[in-house]
Amino acid sequence: MQLLIDLATMAVMFPGGIPATDLSLVRGDKIPLRVTLLDEGAPVTPSGSRPALAVKTALGDETLVLAATNLEPVDDALGPAYVGSLSVNTTQLIAAMNSAASIDLIGEVVLIAGDGSQRTSSLIRVTVRQDILPADVIPPEDVLADWSELVADALAAQLPAALKEAGVELEAATGQSTLSSGDAADTWTIVGGYAMTWGDEILAGHLPDSCRLKSISTVYFFETPAANQYCLRVWRLTDGAYSLIGTSAYVSNLSSGQTATWVFTPGVTLQRGDKIIIQVCEGTEMTPYALGMHAVLTPSVPGRGLITEVSNPPAVNGTMAPLMTVVVDYDDGITLGGIELATARQLDSLGRDVRQSSATAEAAARTAGQSAAAASTSASDAATSATSAANSATAAANALAAMPQVDASGNMTLAGGLTAAGAINANGGINVPLAVGAPTNESGVNRLYAAGLAAVTDAFSVRCYPLPANCSSSNGTVFKTDKEPNSLYFNVPPNSSFTVKCGLVTNARPMHNYSSIRGWVAPVRLPAVSAKFTARFGQMTTVVRMGRDRDAFTLVPDQAAGGYRIGEIIDITFDHVRDADAGGYHIRVREIYYSNAEQKWKMKTTQALAPETSSNNGYPVCVYAVVYEQYQDGGYDTEDRGALWLLHGGNSSRGCVKIATVKGVHCFESIYPFSGYYLDIENTNSWALAGAFLPATMHLHCNNVNPAYYGFSSMESNIIVSEAVEDFVDPEAETTTED
Repeated sequence: MQLLIDLATMAVMFPGGIPATDLSLVRGDKIPLRVTLLDEGAPVTPSGSRPALAVKTALGDETLVLAATNLEPVDDALGPAYVGSLSVNTTQLIAAMNSAASIDLIGEVVLIAGDGSQRTSSLIRVTVRQDILPADVIPPEDVLADWSELVADALAAQLPAALKEAGVELEAATGQSTLSSGDAADTWTIVGGYAMTWGDEILAGHLPDSCRLKSISTVYFFETPAANQYCLRVWRLTDGAYSLIGTSAYVSNLSSGQTATWVFTPGVTLQRGDKIIIQVCEGTEMTPYALGMHAVLTPSVPGRGLITEVSNPPAVNGTMAPLMTVVVDYDDGITLGGIELATARQLDSLGRDVRQSSATAEAAARTAGQSAAAASTSASDAATSATSAANSATAAANALAAMPQVDASGNMTLAGGLTAAGAINANGGINVPLAVGAPTNESGVNRLYAAGLAAVTDAFSVRCYPLPANCSSSNGTVFKTDKEPNSLYFNVPPNSSFTVKCGLVTNARPMHNYSSIRGWVAPVRLPAVSAKFTARFGQMTTVVRMGRDRDAFTLVPDQAAGGYRIGEIIDITFDHVRDADAGGYHIRVREIYYSNAEQKWKMKTTQALAPETSSNNGYPVCVYAVVYEQYQDGGYDTEDRGALWLLHGGNSSRGCVKIATVKGVHCFESIYPFSGYYLDIENTNSWALAGAFLPATMHLHCNNVNPAYYGFSSMESNIIVSEAVEDFVDPEAETTTED
């Protein structure tokens, strides 16, 4: 494991400049560690200073669970650095984990000066997974020859009753991998894209069969700085032609030698063997763009590097393998005794009958695959035998003659034609094939199933309506007409700036200790002027400020109020004037939330660039809904669990655009988490305009999963340009509060 520390900021990075915010470790490992200190980008080893890696259970805990100290300075072919190792099997770790399958810890790199003073890096979330037996259940050497009964007794009390006979242990598996292509060549070539087979040896590292591509970092060299916006698109060969499967967030103003990190949110799904092309594009028009890409000394072959030799390629060029670093997440999955059998996405895509057969196939594969390992285990090696015992918990089922066996080719077939390949993938799992499409004779059943899903979607949606008593204006009037009985209108006086409040009400409020709401859709009808949308979601006390300009805050947290601080404020500012140079309309999102870890209010500012709609439908007049969804409960101090989208009309193929990721709220207590919103409007015209408050929709969760989040994310076009997080400072004080 290699970590880079910027001495100026104490930021922790992986090679390639990727921020090191998460580490995934396995108990029992001993990991080589290399720490490089960077002074203005150059590796150094300051005299008298030593780095150390410290991992503990919480910020306030002084007891270290893991530590890597006494790192020795070296100056080798990779440059000056400090090297050592990290043992992931300390007494403190065993005590902290107990029998848990995994544990989340807090880590940081500590720089110790010669005088004993210390500097600490940014925090790293460290997840340790338990892949070996606790010490108190390891069999003694004199019974290792007959360990199967001992393992069965040790696990019997923890297994579901239906699985005890087979001795099967089910666990979730997840993780993240960082892959890199190798050393750079001395020369570079002009490329706009690169073709490869996913899983090619060009990327060295732990590569699971099924993963989600999170980011690609590449290095470019060119004479004139690339001053526009650029993105990276990923194409996949499907049915003989390349189709677009992912577009990264934009990177602006590239300079020569800079590492460009292309971020894909929420990630691009890839399988081993996929034929893909990565393509550099310029501007919102997605014009193919050639940059000088630093190359790796890997020759081009048909299907890798040389894009002109793949079938039906997009309009890109390129002849060599790029120097790049890739970060992927592999999916939550199902494991038996530590071996992954299928990902959650694969299981969800199978029908009920297929899932039943698949479960049988997985159990059979587990039994057959582990019998050889159990037979070859040596009794003289207690640690290896104990690990084999844990990974072979189903060996007791070997005697079940009814279980199908793996054939000479490594496959097995069940009655009914379900076949599972026995090949072990790089993630230690067994490939479970997925059926392509649905049989024609079942199309009627599929239509009924789709109709049923539509009914379920409607049942999990709650309508809420503008309540006249809770609607007001700082300058103008709010009124009702007979044209739309469930809506309200408001006037926008000429040459004025003002705020209108829309209060919403519903007769179906989810209550009873925990709120079921995980998101909402707020239709809006805005005039063609500068405007701002502000809403509070979740439980917190806020201060209301109406009639300010659009850069001021309409809602701010009441920092003097007690109670829960588990909500957030969403502030969306629209610019109705098109930026010709950028090629779109600027949108700013400010998200205000409370950090329990830092005990302070924070603000995340996201800049987005909306695409062209048509010449007579600009922003924000073309926006017809603001969408907020989070895929599950937000909890405290979690990573981003939600997103903001805009739905808009106009002559555009991208009607659902993602403008920000959001932290998500903790839906705790009997609260009505979304009770309305505010609109700030600046009408610089000499004539009056009109707007409307329309019925909104709230979405309920199902087993703490919000299907609406995944629906919108599957249709989105990501238009996020930049993100920045800072401390929130209230620019003024008020007394009017909203609970």
